[in-house]
Parts: sequence; structure tokens; C-alpha cells
Amino acid sequence: MSEKLFSEFPPVTTEEWKEVVTRDLKGADFEKRLVWKTWEGINVQPFYRSEDLKNLQWLLKNNPGEFPYVRSNNTVKNNWEVRTDIYESQIDLANKAALRNISRGCDGVQFISRARKGKLYGQAIRNQKDFDSLLQGIDLSKVAVHWDFESRGAKAIQYVISSEYAKNLCGSIVYDPIAELLIGGELVYSEATWQDEVLAVVKMQQLDAPNVVPITVQSHALHNTGANIVQEIAYALGAGIEYMALLTDAGYSAELSAQLINFSFSAGSNYFFEIARIRAFRLLWSSILEKYGVKDVKVNVHSKTSGWNTTIYDANVNMLRTTTAAMSAVLGGSDALTVVPYDAVFKVPDEFSYRIARNTQLILKGEAGFGNAVDPSAGSYYIETITDALAEKSLDLLKEWENAGGVMKVILDGTLQKAVHEVQAQKEKFITSRREAFLGTNIFPNTQEMMSENIKPQEAPEFHEAVSCCSASYLNAEPLNIRRGAQVFEDMRLKTESYAQKTSAAPKVFLWTAGHLGMRLARATFAKNFFGCAGFESVDTNGVKDAAEGLALAKEHKPLVFVLCSKDEEYLDLAQAVVPEIRKAYPQAKIVVAGNPENQEELKSAGVEDFVHVRTNAVDFLTDYQDKLGVK
Repeated sequence: MSEKLFSEFPPVTTEEWKEVVTRDLKGADFEKRLVWKTWEGINVQPFYRSEDLKNLQWLLKNNPGEFPYVRSNNTVKNNWEVRTDIYESQIDLANKAALRNISRGCDGVQFISRARKGKLYGQAIRNQKDFDSLLQGIDLSKVAVHWDFESRGAKAIQYVISSEYAKNLCGSIVYDPIAELLIGGELVYSEATWQDEVLAVVKMQQLDAPNVVPITVQSHALHNTGANIVQEIAYALGAGIEYMALLTDAGYSAELSAQLINFSFSAGSNYFFEIARIRAFRLLWSSILEKYGVKDVKVNVHSKTSGWNTTIYDANVNMLRTTTAAMSAVLGGSDALTVVPYDAVFKVPDEFSYRIARNTQLILKGEAGFGNAVDPSAGSYYIETITDALAEKSLDLLKEWENAGGVMKVILDGTLQKAVHEVQAQKEKFITSRREAFLGTNIFPNTQEMMSENIKPQEAPEFHEAVSCCSASYLNAEPLNIRRGAQVFEDMRLKTESYAQKTSAAPKVFLWTAGHLGMRLARATFAKNFFGCAGFESVDTNGVKDAAEGLALAKEHKPLVFVLCSKDEEYLDLAQAVVPEIRKAYPQAKIVVAGNPENQEELKSAGVEDFVHVRTNAVDFLTDYQDKLGVK
């Protein structure tokens, strides 16, 4: 169609739009108010227009299912593999869980058997019989099977090729020794022999298991440490290059080498950027393969919902988090997706949580129609622009690492870990000051929820074979400090729960409300949520007339902390009137003002000890109060 719509309206330039927006801001700074600066160093504008896409050359050759595969591998439907992890440790129970998930809609299962420091996590696969027992009853012509043995890739492929089901197996080995070095800080090989191990795995796979992909580059460790998306993409590309170089140097063709490598990413809460992540990665990996003369190999990308943003408190919120993550993963063009059960963060999932995770995908694929459209994000000025921005910054970082000797080199010398930990520290500042929210954990916590008795980590039996083989480590690096974003708040809550179990009550915080109705209610709500982040219980009041009434209300609760909640201008008179009386009745109690008034020195002279407000670092403040109150 060449005819322009709405031709009666004159065109509006970007500058004219900005003038209107600036005028509406009434003097406020456009950049500060409306431009979002991301962890990746990308400035997200408040609006995008078609002119933003003019210089994106890759958009000119960008059909679905065609090189460079930015718009996914699909040409007709978005038919991703619905995959589930199997968590049960007993072989028979794991087999039953796999069959149950398959019968109810999954077309891929992933078994886990990870050996770490003399323990075996996941399925206790000790021999060939255990391995084959897991596969009993599975229709291998319809179901992809994946094996996460972490650094035990050689053992996994040995089980695969020796299996009575070997000829029918289709799937992958989740094997990435470079990632294992980041996770555990050591490999049982020298800098040279780890490569020999990879080549041995590939050789066995080529001989006896051609339909099982032997290498899966995984960026989950970076994501679950708090890395930004650019760092995750750069790692995946860098590790992929390491494996491509290793395989081609060993005599495998570039085309075959590319087919032997899958990639697996975490999908988090940053919805549009999660969509753009996979698209940017596909663009860059395709350009790398093009340098090898390969254009016909479609990279297989698996996504798994984030561990970084999950919480043990108010865990039902995890269902919402995984739903948005799953949506972004399939819109971004994932070939396979794992939705982690909402309670897997603190226990072995039960059938209900398996079902919710499974049905999240099935609803997206069937009822919501996500399986019917290939790359509906295409043409979005915003998504296309941030796809390009992520690709550009990831390529810059990749070049920096390659110039330093490659991704393995920057891991061994700690450069990569240092960069990731710097981003982690920045994110944690936002989390601990509650500028980044985890609903139910660092905002609006439910202090009546007790989780200490519900945390039931999977029992890990001893695995002496792993101890004997891992007792001497040859390749060492600084491990990533992997921890969930909300974990520091959860540690505080669990400490308070332990205290409450010993003393029969959590520390009480008395909210002394007085004066201006709106301000006292707002500040009481703030204080209740603030102290609730550490599991402290608040005692609400509905306006306290004087010291006598307040102390009478407090008497039955025996509070350890009093928080004055009022208007800034009223605090000094309130403090001078009630603090001396509180001190007489509760000489050891802590007295806090909710707010950040200008006359803090005068208030301290009146007996106020501390102030809590939106700029307070909640973790530093609350852990200090736990120490002061004897919460251990």
C-alpha cells in the first residue's frame, strides 16, 4: 500500500514531540524524569519512532527462520519444546515424575545428577541400571531427554551410549565445563586436559549418540549472581567461541561443530529486555558462524525461568514472576523452555507446583495463542532498538575479552568475575534500600508467614566416587558469588523466626501515631512494612492522645522498639512530650522517628535514636537492630 493514512495531518518530527513533552514536564529535566538508564548502560527513551530503525542493517534481511535467525528458527508456528526439570532423588520416583509430566503435556524432560564436594544432588545415578531405569516407559520417538550431570559430562555420555535405549535417544547433555569453573571455582583438569575431556565426550557422542547434543553453553550462573544481560550474552558467545575453536582445531567441520553446541539462558523480570536478549544473541552468534563460513545452522536456544528473582517468602508470587519470564522467553524465540516450579527454591516440588509450572507453558502455547505466531515482536520500534543496543554492547564486551585472551582466560584471571560482582553489588544496593522491589520480601511482607519449617532442601547422599576424583583439583578460578536477589532479606527473616521460636515472640514495634491524620497513617504503614522486612511484628494504634494512653496501649505488648509516626513539623513537640515517659517505662527500648525531618539534631537531643525513611538502607539498619535487640 503506497497511500499514506491520515494524510490530512502534517508529519510530526521527533524534536517537536520532545518539545511538547518538555513543556508538559513544566521545567523538569527530560533526561532525569523520562530516560531510564539500565544496568547494561543503555538509555531507554520514553518513545521510539520508525527513524530509530533506519540504521539497523540486519533488519533488511530478517525473515523468520532465515539467517541471521533473529526472528527465531521457526517459519510458521512458534512450536517450542515444553521442558521440565525432574527433581526427585529416588530413581523410581523420578521416573514416575517424568512420565506424569509427559502424559500431561511436556515434550521434554531434564534429569539432574550433580556431584559436588562428595554429595550427589538430583537423581542418585550410580550405575547404568539407574540410568536406564529413569527412561523406562518414555516414548523416545516423541520426547526429548536431557541430562544435567554438570562437570560429569563424560560419565553422562558413557551412560547414554551404553544404554539399551541409546539408538532412540534424542536430546542433549547439559555440559559446559567453563560454566562449572565459574560455579565451583575448580575443574579436575589442567588448562589443557579439560579440552581433552570435551573432545572425548564429543567423540563418544559422534560414534554412538548422534542425536544427543554434547555441549550446552549455560549463562545461568552469571544471571543468578546478578550479572547484566550484556555480560550474559558476552559469556555465552565467548564460551561458544572457545568450543568452536576447540572442535574445529580437532578436525571437526565448522558446520558440524556448530550443531554440537546448544545455548541455555535464564529469563528474568525485565520483560522487553528478556525478549531482546535472545534476539541479540542470535544476531551475534549467526555473525560469528558466518565468519566460519556457516549460514545454514540454526542455533538451539533453551530458556529457563530465573532463580535470581525468586523468593521463599510469599512464594506464590514466584508463579507471577515465572509467567512473565516465560512469556518473554517464547516471544524472544526460545526453542525450548523450562518453567521452574514456584517452590523449588526451598524444597523438592510437589505435584501441584509441577502442574502450575507445566500449565503455565501449556496455557501460553495453546489458550493464549503464543504458539501460533512467529516473532510477534518484529517491527516494534522499542524491541528492535534495544535488540540492536544489546548486540552492540555485548559485541564490544566480547571483543574486550577476546583481546585479553578469550573467555577462559578472563575467568582464570578473575576479570569476568570482578565485572559481574560489581554489577551484583550495584543491584544489591538498590535491593537493600528497597528501590528494587521483591513483593512480599522487601516490600509488603507478611510477618505472620513462617518459613523456617517449610524449607526442606533435597537430601544429597554421599558420593565417594566424586570425592576420590575431585580430591585433587588442577584448574582453579574465583567462583561466582551466586545468590538470589532477595536472599539477604530472607536471612534476616529466618534469624528473627529462630529468635521467636526461642522466646515465643518476635520483637514488637509499637507504632506511636499522633497528629496529622494523613501523615501519621502513611508513616505508620511505611514503618510497619520496613520493620516487617526483618520479621518484626508491629503494634498498630489509631492516634495516641498522650503519653499515658500510649504507654497503657503498649503495656500488654512489651515492645522493644517505639516508632513515632507523625508530620515532620510535629515531631519535636511529640518527642519532647512522650520520649521521657517511654524511657522511664522502657529504658532499653529503641526510639525511632518515621521520616527524614530537617531538625534531626534537636530530635536526638530529645531522645530519638534513629530515623527510617525511603533512603534508609533497610538491610544495614535492620541487621544492626537485630544485633542491638539480641536477635540471633
